[in-house]
Amino acid sequence: MLKNTMAAVALTVISALPALAQDDTWTWRKTLPAGQTIEIRGVIGDITASAAAGDVVEVVAHKTSRDGAVSEVRIEAVERAGGVTICALYDPDDECLSDEHSRSNNRHNDTKVDFEVRVPRGIVLDAQTIIGRVEASGLSADVRASSVTGNVHISTAGLAEASSVSGSITARMGRADWKPSPSFIYYLL
Repeated sequence: MLKNTMAAVALTVISALPALAQDDTWTWRKTLPAGQTIEIRGVIGDITASAAAGDVVEVVAHKTSRDGAVSEVRIEAVERAGGVTICALYDPDDECLSDEHSRSNNRHNDTKVDFEVRVPRGIVLDAQTIIGRVEASGLSADVRASSVTGNVHISTAGLAEASSVSGSITARMGRADWKPSPSFIYYLL
């Protein structure tokens, strides 16, 4: 009797708790030759990049959702001759393509995918998200970063290119041999 009463109380307490966020983690690691590019394509979530201690690129994607839809979002890595593209894909028909040709539609899914990227010396970073910030610090090669609704902060020994529609941009770069002019785009709506 006591056991059944305790179980009933436990179920009552659990059902009274607010919905907890579900989470899931995805990891990718690989050694890339210097000069290659690691592209990160996010939709909802932040991208944080820092220098790697060794020669292995490491990407960790943390998926969280309040409505329990983390399993509907997949992370895909597509290797190609010039490097690798990693995308957060919300729809089964979404594709992870290099450059700016990826398609993704969040289909009313609130899953947030935060990317943590460790970038070895000599590897180019190209990081894009729609809703979130991009922060790249202490890197050694060129960086291209953009967000539609978030801040973009870059610190690299290479060249930097940044854009944001409604966030701030801070960029520190170590080279000044760009051709054509560097690009820092900020749109105020």
